[in-house]
Amino acid sequence: MTRPRVWPGMPPPAPPATTVAAAMGLTKVYGYGDGRVLALDRVSVAFGRSEFAAIMGPSGSGKSTLMHCLAGLDRPTSGSVRIGPVELSRMTDRQLTRLRRDRIGFIFQNFHLIPTLTAAENITVPLTIAGRRPDNGWFDAVIRAVGLADRLNHLPSQLSGGQQQRVACARALMGRPDIVFADEPTGNLDSRAGAGILSFLQLCARQFGQTIVMVTHDPVAAAQADRVVFLSDGRIVDELTRPSPDSVLDRIRALDATTGMGYPPRPV
Repeated sequence: MTRPRVWPGMPPPAPPATTVAAAMGLTKVYGYGDGRVLALDRVSVAFGRSEFAAIMGPSGSGKSTLMHCLAGLDRPTSGSVRIGPVELSRMTDRQLTRLRRDRIGFIFQNFHLIPTLTAAENITVPLTIAGRRPDNGWFDAVIRAVGLADRLNHLPSQLSGGQQQRVACARALMGRPDIVFADEPTGNLDSRAGAGILSFLQLCARQFGQTIVMVTHDPVAAAQADRVVFLSDGRIVDELTRPSPDSVLDRIRALDATTGMGYPPRPV
């Protein structure tokens, strides 16, 4: 097997032809003095239109921090973050709030549905808050894609975990965002429900032209993406395109041997 690349100190990769989100020289430091933690160390990465990308790394590797900085949920210490042509570091908190509402979708592990609203109301609540009406054609297309047509009047408590996550996926797409960030979207689901969510994310990229960036610990989930980006100690240490579960596991083992990423051994 070819020895994996380690990017720090090397030129960053060329950005995709149509870049939707990008970081350049991104550094994030938490705390001061003896409590100082370098969460991201000069990270450069770009995500293109219609791309389904996964970010992997052990706990503490910086993958959630990278996602939060890319999504405008956290401000970097230095470096550049862009959504399309917009530089996030130049935006006020109010402008960032509007950007997240209008141009970014989020899918979380814990669904974050409002228990007193129906599935349909949960799906459209970001538009309601923004004072916008949903596009009926787009609403129908998303509902067909997630298979929720017969569950729209149900409350979250009347839905399975997989159905609740599909509501969350539909909500993330309803405003037609530039990019959707998914944080361990299958983490609270059984394998069958998780597979359904991953198939839907693939559909979003391939049929709807949506850009998806997913943080995951799961090699099987990561293998559904077009590209896997591996982090260790706040740095991008490798990439894998057209992954399979076996190739992701093999890359993890190789990286663990060379960088001490701390993944568990491959199951026998």
